[in-house]
Amino acid sequence: MKNTINILTPNVINQIAAGEVIQRPASVIKELLENAIDANSKNIEIIIENAGKTLIKIVDDGHGMSEKDAKICFHKHSTSKIKKTEDIMNILTMGFRGEALSSIAAISDVELQTKTKNEQTGTFIHINHSEIKSIKKIALQKGSTISVKNLFFNIPARKNFLKSDQIENKHILDTFMQITIAHPQISFTLKNNGQISYKLPQQNTKQRIIQLFGKNYNKKILPIKEETSIVSINGFLGNPLDSKKTRGEQFLYVNNRFIKSSYLHHAIKKSMQDIITKEQHPSYFIFLQISPKLIDINIHPNKTEIQFEDEKAIYKIMISACKRSIGMHNITPSLDFTTEESFEIPPYYNTHPPKEPKIKINNTFNPFKETKRNKEKTENLDLLFQNKEENIVEKIMHIDLHYAVFTMINNNVRTFNIIDKKRAVERVTYEDLLKRLKNRKIISEIMLNPCKLEFNPSDINLLKENNSLFKDLGYEISAFNKNNIIIRSTPSNIEDENLQELFELFLEHLKNKNTNIHIDIIHNTALKMTYNISKQKNTFSNNQDGLVLLIKKLFDCQHPFIGINGSPCVINIEPNDFFK
Repeated sequence: MKNTINILTPNVINQIAAGEVIQRPASVIKELLENAIDANSKNIEIIIENAGKTLIKIVDDGHGMSEKDAKICFHKHSTSKIKKTEDIMNILTMGFRGEALSSIAAISDVELQTKTKNEQTGTFIHINHSEIKSIKKIALQKGSTISVKNLFFNIPARKNFLKSDQIENKHILDTFMQITIAHPQISFTLKNNGQISYKLPQQNTKQRIIQLFGKNYNKKILPIKEETSIVSINGFLGNPLDSKKTRGEQFLYVNNRFIKSSYLHHAIKKSMQDIITKEQHPSYFIFLQISPKLIDINIHPNKTEIQFEDEKAIYKIMISACKRSIGMHNITPSLDFTTEESFEIPPYYNTHPPKEPKIKINNTFNPFKETKRNKEKTENLDLLFQNKEENIVEKIMHIDLHYAVFTMINNNVRTFNIIDKKRAVERVTYEDLLKRLKNRKIISEIMLNPCKLEFNPSDINLLKENNSLFKDLGYEISAFNKNNIIIRSTPSNIEDENLQELFELFLEHLKNKNTNIHIDIIHNTALKMTYNISKQKNTFSNNQDGLVLLIKKLFDCQHPFIGINGSPCVINIEPNDFFK
């Protein structure tokens, strides 16, 4: 009988392992940079071409490797970090499992040049498809240079999985920042297609943050420090009053290793719950030092997730440390008595019954007193609504500047209706703008003073990648710089003072990889434009003909009874129920 279970060849095993460790060019850079850091390098240079797809080159001045070590390092599970099981519980280095180089060599063309301080000559090794093609002695300075060419050349399916150069460059930049922030004592240079993107000297952590994110961060970050028997916390916390509507500047480290922890992120945000809103995201650059015996970092191939032995204690200590930092700098929320309109897409009326609005009644007004206005004829109004769910409007009457009433017959049931004129106009305006945006018929206006918006470099790349989307919405971005963009044109009726917040909301949609992102951004733009139009002038008419036209347009809307802020714009009451 033929065997159905086979033992995989070493080459196939390496390719499978590579799929877990190496997902994209940024993964290669992460692994190689961690090796260079573990080699006690003081200066590291990263050179990439075509977003790392054709070349990734890391040059360091670390302690290097002997010829024997250079040969062994490409074997699977070869490592200098651990020798026995107990060593795993005391890991303080970046790498330790010995999977990175073997995985990289299995899916690319690799050249290694390396030399130790005590050797007279260095070693050159060329490996292709996990096989050593050549090895020789060369003249070399102390340190290592490793070149990774044609990534995924032998795995077409994985190569096709890679995204555009802009997206891959964004992932590379994210990795670069995560590592360079944690190691300010090392000089880093990043070259992309022959151009120097970053040249970071040896400096302290605050200087490194300011150089990466802009000079404004000199005043935007607060020092944080907490010493306990369980954990030591230090670093910088973004001023809560500068919190943004988009994520992106959240850097959390455990023993200098960048990690992702929604649990600790929640703790940091909870410490500011009386200062920021739920939609805002604070910046932070926080480092936790803890005994490696109290954590497990070996739960994810990329080692970006972690388990704490006593996570509840860490959670409480984090809240305490953040509150102490905020309190020491007298950060208090400012009261804003203006109305904050929601950017959320309004809920359907039938799933979220609205609360009745407060109506100002003019006590001197007598609706039964005969005047010229209430004698105006409305007999033909039923023709306006005969195609809208058989609604027939009978009588219309203004109450005051803000409210009006009308009676309507729907399915032979007569109802008494109160309309909020401002909300009704906003609903009509919103749905009209929504239709125009979807059909790309929005009018752009050139700004007299182009607006500069500040973002971190990763967000800049994301905006650049989606520039065509913003063009469709009427935004013209004339320049993409390292820490800012310049807005030259905007859709009509968008005020430049709100553009920073609006683009932060756009970024949050992009980062969440929302499948309906184009639609959601269109909704947000329509909402913003509607609110601005509403603020700029009194858009609702106070004459009878204007009110008739408003009600007609409202009933042509998809959701005529609900305002764009989620509150009702029309309340209907059946007389029989009203007097029960």
